[in-house]
Amino acid sequence: MRSLSIVGALVCTLAACSNIGPDALRDTRPLYNEAVQQTNDQELLTNLVRIHYRDTLYFTTVERIAVARELNQSLGTSGSITAGRTSAATTSSTLSRVLSVGPGSVALNERPTIFYAPLEGEKFVRQMMTPMNPQILLLQVKSGWSLDRVFSVGIQEMNGLLNAPTAAGPQPSRAPEYQDFREAVKLLRSLQRENKLMIGRGTGEDKIVLQFVRGSGADPEALRFKALLHLDTGKDKFYVVSASEQPDGNTIAVITRPLISAMHYLSQGVESPDRDIKAGKVRVTTTDGDKPFDWQDLLGGVMRIRSSDSEPSDASVAVNYRGTWFYIPDDDLDSKSTFVLLTQLIQLHSTPAPPGPGLAFSFGAG
Repeated sequence: MRSLSIVGALVCTLAACSNIGPDALRDTRPLYNEAVQQTNDQELLTNLVRIHYRDTLYFTTVERIAVARELNQSLGTSGSITAGRTSAATTSSTLSRVLSVGPGSVALNERPTIFYAPLEGEKFVRQMMTPMNPQILLLQVKSGWSLDRVFSVGIQEMNGLLNAPTAAGPQPSRAPEYQDFREAVKLLRSLQRENKLMIGRGTGEDKIVLQFVRGSGADPEALRFKALLHLDTGKDKFYVVSASEQPDGNTIAVITRPLISAMHYLSQGVESPDRDIKAGKVRVTTTDGDKPFDWQDLLGGVMRIRSSDSEPSDASVAVNYRGTWFYIPDDDLDSKSTFVLLTQLIQLHSTPAPPGPGLAFSFGAG
């Protein structure tokens, strides 16, 4: 009886006199959740920096995590804490906690196993190189993302207005063309904030509708937008149609970016240390006057990735690469928002797009 009471006391000590299963869930789920989220962010940031340095991209995914806990009791007299790790396609370790008092002992064993999978092969390459599905871009706008952020990341050309197409690959030697496009999407954002613009599916219609509402099509901002895109100023309602159609005064042809091009575009916001620039490890983009081009003229309010010789204390996400810390400050809400948007776009495009044209889409006036 005395031995059993000792074992009972040990059980209360190791298990805190509560149900191990529910406690294990409360203790470990937030930790694993946070670890996966943080490492996913670090991997994406690392790949943006790799693109900036023209290094090879590589993605992995955590397919699943399995954790087993066991509580064993015996009349042993030894005690130890051990940990071991094996690795292949999985990472598995065992942590044992053994407590002995007199003739009784209780052991609590935890065996987490993490399954990784590389993202590679033809399917993944096609996913990254296929232009984004316009329906998904619309979904992002309808879920609350601003038009200018979604269009800046996902659209390369709008009725002839170029959104830095040369920035959708390795860093160019000359500054890209983007000024009119940037002005146009900022006008759309302003109209969206003031509830003067609606984008979505029309009632009883199968097409996507972009419409200036409540007479706002005659507002100065709407008129300026129409002028930039050479639109009929008397039209207020527009439909999404195939970009293969010839644009005219009643249509706005919009071409979407592939995911890899969007990543190239955002990687131009990486700020390399001066020593890497002087060593020729990254290209310096210049203006027509041969002056260094400031990429924040294009990406201001969209993406900026800082660099530091020491680990930053205020980072939302940070990685050490090539001996330098690259990070997004926790108070840079614009860059954080774009980073989350890019994460969602990658996740949403991880499955095949629905049937239909995927290379481009356009707005056609109704």
